[in-house]
Amino acid sequence: MGVCCPTYQCLPMDVCVFNNTEYQPGTNVPEDKCKNCVCGDRVDAQTHLHIIECQPTECDTHCQQGYDHQAVPGQCCGKCVQTSCVVMLPDNTTHTIQPGSVWIPSGDKCLKFECVKIMDQLITMEAKTVCPDFYPEDCIPGTEVIAPDGCCHVCIPINKPCNVTKGKVYLDSNGCKSANEVEVTTCGGSCSTYAMYSLEANMMERSCTCCREVSTTKKEVEMICPDGSKYNHSYIHINKCGCQRTECVTREETQVT
Repeated sequence: MGVCCPTYQCLPMDVCVFNNTEYQPGTNVPEDKCKNCVCGDRVDAQTHLHIIECQPTECDTHCQQGYDHQAVPGQCCGKCVQTSCVVMLPDNTTHTIQPGSVWIPSGDKCLKFECVKIMDQLITMEAKTVCPDFYPEDCIPGTEVIAPDGCCHVCIPINKPCNVTKGKVYLDSNGCKSANEVEVTTCGGSCSTYAMYSLEANMMERSCTCCREVSTTKKEVEMICPDGSKYNHSYIHINKCGCQRTECVTREETQVT
């Protein structure tokens, strides 16, 4: 308006303004990262510009079992952080284990689970004891019992010959565990032992033998520690057992009557 020096008049547009930027009605406005803001249809009575309408951001705080929702500095919504291990049993039931603790199912004393923290992850380690074959007919009647761990049946065998017994377990050393099950071996069984009077020596003669290892092999297994480090651990594997002579030791002298 005017011929030489133009004059003008500022008329409001159908927009929202934020940080000197125009936003069309219905578009998102980055006014607050913790809010969902949209340029609305309503008009401000003073500025005659459209009003920015905001609603708080809805955060999903639901976490699966074994995880807790924790706040994250600098962010509106937190995140799910693993705080415990979850064991899924064959009957589709679950059990939560706290880090560093061991859980033994009530129905199976041969099975145990441990929650171990490796690096920043919680990992469930399963250890199952494999019992040696148990035959009640090979036991002295009345000696059948369950081992102190509540898992395997043991007894005093009837003249069981000295031999190698095998089983599988996870090795544990200073908090570090073997990556896989290891076959452990033991020597057990009966060996010939006797005591008799010698006429020539005029004294008791004794012969004692014990069941012990005859041939062994040194083996290695990889161990995993709670901090994630690994190392090789050496252990002895028994190849063969046999009866070997040993000194006969008595706690007290035999009473002669």
